[in-house]
Amino acid sequence: MSQVLVARAYGWAYDAVVDGFEPYERLVDDIARLLDRAADRDEPSRVVSVLDVGCGTGTVARRLARRGYSVVGLDPVGHLAAVARRLSAGTPNVRFFHGDVARERVPGEGTFDAVVSVSGLYWHPAPRALLRACRRMLRPGGHAVVVTYARPPLVLETMGRMWAAAGPASAMRALRWLVPTAAFEMARRCERRYLTERDLTRALADAGFEVLQCRPAFLAGVSHLAWARAVQPRAEPEEQDVEAAALGGAPAGLGG
Repeated sequence: MSQVLVARAYGWAYDAVVDGFEPYERLVDDIARLLDRAADRDEPSRVVSVLDVGCGTGTVARRLARRGYSVVGLDPVGHLAAVARRLSAGTPNVRFFHGDVARERVPGEGTFDAVVSVSGLYWHPAPRALLRACRRMLRPGGHAVVVTYARPPLVLETMGRMWAAAGPASAMRALRWLVPTAAFEMARRCERRYLTERDLTRALADAGFEVLQCRPAFLAGVSHLAWARAVQPRAEPEEQDVEAAALGGAPAGLGG
């Protein structure tokens, strides 16, 4: 199937899948609570500026904009950015652009209060470069929220975990997200990465972040959520092979 068609189908379907889906809305609530901490204490009335890296069809960006954040969404897939613009017509405080912050310089470097990346590390061909770019986009002391898959979103396995953690009703409701997501993953062509908390924490530290928290999130731990503050990188790109396909003793699962 054409990847353009996959992107378009994903774009038109995903909002319907997550709209009102309680676990997803809780995830956005968690992200928003963390972003509240990114406000400038010297200017408490100033609107928090957020860059959504790998924004997809804008599902997170729109929700944050409706909560009062000033949001810029950026996605390397032009068709997804176009869908995001169409779906966001009339939504204030949010703009969407086509671009890859890991591969090109984009306006606003060093000015954002916070960066959000939901599932970007999972598919991006250069995840370490992506994290370094996220740090560059932040103002001094800015923060990042990174959400990425901890394991494949397998239908039966995830339902079993949900059943054990929250009961049969929650497990059945999870099908609303699991089934279309599994179908999309089968159609999408990309290298997939699943990171442990240790993988994610180490990758963020190497990219110049102080990790403030890292924990399981969404549907009985399908993903991890990390909250981090921009500091300085441990090593510059020329000092380590950050784009190696296999990292040897480095974190498993974070090639590229």
